[in-house]
Amino acid sequence: MPPMIAARIVILSSLALATSVTAAPPVWNPKAPENRQLIAGFNADTVGGVLRSIGARYQAGGTAAAPRLLVTFPNGRKATLLLSSCVGGSCKALSMQASWTKIANTPQPQVADAIARFNHKYAFAKVYLSPEGNPSMQRYLTADYGFIRGDLAVNFLVFASQAETFATEVLGPLEKKRSS
Repeated sequence: MPPMIAARIVILSSLALATSVTAAPPVWNPKAPENRQLIAGFNADTVGGVLRSIGARYQAGGTAAAPRLLVTFPNGRKATLLLSSCVGGSCKALSMQASWTKIANTPQPQVADAIARFNHKYAFAKVYLSPEGNPSMQRYLTADYGFIRGDLAVNFLVFASQAETFATEVLGPLEKKRSS
C-alpha cells in the first residue's frame, strides 16, 4: 500500500476513534421544537427517543403486550419502565419504578415512617415498601389522548431526581444508623 494511502487510513481511523470515545451524551434542550410534538402512545421507539434526548441509556425487553425498558438516567439512577394497555404497538400507560434493597437491621416501622415523611414532602411519585420489604418508588402516567414529548422528558428527569433525593435524604441516613 502506498505510504500516502496508509497515512490517510491511519488519520481517518484515529478521527473515528476519537469521535466515538469523546462523544458526550446529549444535553436535553427543553426549547427544541420536537418537544412540542404529541406522542400518540407509548412504545419502545417513542419512549426510547425521549430517553436518548435526555441522555439516558436503556434496554428494551418484555413482550409486545407488555413492553418494558430498563433505564439508567443521566444521574446514574436506574428504573424499569413498564408499558401497559397496549393495542397494536401503542400503549396508553407507562409506569416508572425504581427499587432499592431492604435496609437490614432497621425496624420496618422506622423505614415506613421515613417513607411517609418523604411522601408528604414530595408528592411527584409515591414511595412504598414492597411485600419483601424493599423500598420502591413509582410514578404512573397515562396517554389516553397522547402525551407531549417535552412533558414526558420532564417526567423522566423529575423521577430520576426524586429517586436521587430519596436515596440521599431517606436511605442514606437509615443506612448510617444501621452501620452505627
